[in-house]
Amino acid sequence: MNMWWGHNGTTYKLYENDVLIDTQVLTDHSPNAQTTVTSISKRKNGTYRYYAELTNASGTTRSDVHTITVTDAAPAIPVLSHDNWDGDGNFKVSMNMWWGTNGTTYRLYENGILIDTQVLNDRTPNAQTTTTDIYDKSVGTYEYRCELLNDAGVTSSEKMIVKVMK
Repeated sequence: MNMWWGHNGTTYKLYENDVLIDTQVLTDHSPNAQTTVTSISKRKNGTYRYYAELTNASGTTRSDVHTITVTDAAPAIPVLSHDNWDGDGNFKVSMNMWWGTNGTTYRLYENGILIDTQVLNDRTPNAQTTTTDIYDKSVGTYEYRCELLNDAGVTSSEKMIVKVMK
């Protein structure tokens, strides 16, 4: 919040979608400029409306509404690959998320059943990768899909088919 000139406020209130999220007591140095900061994080995808109120002994003044649209809070889309080129039942399933918002949890599903969960380090916006070792699969076709999760949501990979022929 920046108030460039005039009578300073002694109380600052910030509202998000009409809900009070921060209150601060300010020092009056009228007619000098006045500024304060509210840190906001961990918002899910969506639209958020913000406005501030400054109050002093003479009353309350409200700011204009500032609208923020969050579009990339959930993890970026992961991509699966495998190394089962020889068709046997022992291979690795690898997840790569090349750039964007990181996940903090990885879940791998085989034929719709959860088979692996891993905790990941959040180094947004850097790439993430992890691998699951698969052993002793019988001859057949297996479908894999993974999810990346964080506080803002869940993102799923495309399905990947692995054929075991030996």
